[in-house]
Amino acid sequence: MRRWLVSVGMIVLFSVSASAADYQSGFGFGISVPDVWLVLTRSEVAKNASSFLEEDGSGGFAAVPQSTRRAVFERVEEGQLEIFYRREGLSGSFVDNVNVMLQPADLPSSAVELKGFCRVLPAEFSRVFGRPIGMDSCEMRVLVNRPALYLQFDGAIPGTTTLQYQVQHRLGETLVLTATAARSNLPRMMSEFEEMVASIRIP
Repeated sequence: MRRWLVSVGMIVLFSVSASAADYQSGFGFGISVPDVWLVLTRSEVAKNASSFLEEDGSGGFAAVPQSTRRAVFERVEEGQLEIFYRREGLSGSFVDNVNVMLQPADLPSSAVELKGFCRVLPAEFSRVFGRPIGMDSCEMRVLVNRPALYLQFDGAIPGTTTLQYQVQHRLGETLVLTATAARSNLPRMMSEFEEMVASIRIP
């Protein structure tokens, strides 16, 4: 049985000085990121570890559970996850973000497989998130001349929406780009996320 693993958006508040434009991912692809976004890398995590991991958090970190901050820290530090977050137009304690990872999976290879996959996703997300989750889009697209699965669904956090591309990177491996935004910011996120994914360069 094929595995389709889906990542979810994360709450991340991080204040770093790195700028982001053309960016070479540790996952082996290039991407252009709008200037209002910053990239959270291994080196930036290391430099800010003390404030990121302290028990009560500092600044915006206080709104993020320490267990969540530690999980994000460990995954970025280990090279399992990269996060871009929007440094302007913040909405309370939530920061619109994009996370990137590689996952062991293959995309649906037929219309029948896609239909079955899309049918079970809402129930699976609802089980994982602990509340009813609506699915707005579940379809195959083409991205960087490769098959890509596109999803749009209610975010894990109430009041947010998640957009996701799963791109076949190589056999048995997909590149997963997940954007999560406050619902009020969705039109802006859709535009900026599409701009990012359209710029991807895979050797």
